[in-house]
Amino acid sequence: MTTSFNFSMGTLTQRADRIDNLLERDAEQVSPLGYDETFRTNLKTKVTAFRQMPSDNYWLGQQTLKTDAKNKAYAQVKELLSTLRFRCKYALGEQSVEYKAIRFNKLKDVKAADLINLANHICTTCREMLDKLASRNITEETLTEIEAAVTVLDDAIDEQQTLISTREAKTVERERAANEIYRSITEICEAGKDIWEGANEAYYNDYVIYGSKDTIEEDEPVEDAATEQ
Repeated sequence: MTTSFNFSMGTLTQRADRIDNLLERDAEQVSPLGYDETFRTNLKTKVTAFRQMPSDNYWLGQQTLKTDAKNKAYAQVKELLSTLRFRCKYALGEQSVEYKAIRFNKLKDVKAADLINLANHICTTCREMLDKLASRNITEETLTEIEAAVTVLDDAIDEQQTLISTREAKTVERERAANEIYRSITEICEAGKDIWEGANEAYYNDYVIYGSKDTIEEDEPVEDAATEQ
């Protein structure tokens, strides 16, 4: 879903505030058309609720935190497996069938999701030959530590994916609310233009300006990253 207008969310709420002023100023003319105090109050409620919605910058920040947590968990598993690989190589011999069966060669450039399966395979295989690995102090505790790190990585991947889905859903929700506000603004502006065309050029222009779907000179600069609400 995308917005029906070509300016920022911050500008949208500022225009809504200006439309509210116009509804108050022109109450006598617009109320008979249904844009009365009840309509005005409902629009203000929608704008207030919209302002309270976390912006996409917020959700992007949360996604970044989850991605960082996943990357750290990934690095931890890789580090533990690399240490295990070194110890297994000298316990079993790099050319031995047992060492090759562990499949350490798959570690290079493995993706996070695939690392989980590979780590589980490595731990299962090593567990079956702990007697041969004992010379390099590879124990059940060693494998349990790796498996615990794998669990952390698995959870971190799930949390990252959940946050990505949440961000997408919240973006659609926010854009839907923004479009609803914009539709109200354009509807009011069309009514205002009909009322004031040929009667009051200045008032007419107010509705022309704020009904535009594009950025205009009258729009005050809004820093989306800081004030986009």
